[in-house]
Order: sequence, then structure tokens, then C-alpha cells
Amino acid sequence: MVSNDSPEWQGESDSFNTQIEHMSGVKYPFGDADMQAVTTATTIALSVGDQVTYAKLGSNLTGATTINITPDSGVKDGALLFVEVPCGGTAYDVTFGSTYATSAGLAGTINKTKVASFVMANGKFIHTATNTIN
Repeated sequence: MVSNDSPEWQGESDSFNTQIEHMSGVKYPFGDADMQAVTTATTIALSVGDQVTYAKLGSNLTGATTINITPDSGVKDGALLFVEVPCGGTAYDVTFGSTYATSAGLAGTINKTKVASFVMANGKFIHTATNTIN
């Protein structure tokens, strides 16, 4: 006799897929890197909640700036952080707050945009490079 009963597992995979599609806060590498548009100010609080974060300042610096970086508790060693910093007609320097970042800072260049990159080690973001991108 052939049974019309569905296997015990049927429908469970559909439910699982639906749950995956509706999850919020999917983190890299299972989701895209966290892309943040940051409002330019003389002091910026940057929260990092993903293993890969790209923070882009929204406009040219208007003065010397401090960027305080705070990682969420789920961010682990090996996390990558990139901070894009545009300068207009005046070159302003950027200091990265020392609580969670180790850096010599970033020297602004007139009408240039720079990207500072960091890797997390021992709970701090270590500055690895600064590159001019235009």
C-alpha cells in the first residue's frame, strides 16, 4: 500500500529557508560587509558590529577630527575596518581614539581622500595602512 503521508522532514527545509531570509543583522562572511555613511564632525563615534566594516565620512573634514572606534562584543580578532576620509581645500588631521584603536593618526592632504585600514588584534584595531585613493 502506498501512503500519501509526507515524509516527517518535508516542509522543515522551507521553514528554515524562510527564517534565514528574514534574519536581520546577518554578518560577514554570510552577509555583506557593514557599509556605514558617517556624518563628519570634529568628534565621531564609530560603532563596529561586523567582522568587516567600511566607514565613509559623508563630507570633507571641517577641522581636526577624532574618531572614537567602539567594537561590539561579537567582533573578534581578525576583524577588518576601513575608514574613508575626504579632505577639501584645507588639510585636516584625524586622530583615532586610543581605547580600541592603535594608530599614529592620519595626515590630511588638500583635495585628497584617504582610506585608513585596521585589523583587530587582542581587542584593539591596529592601524595597518593609509592609502590615498584619488
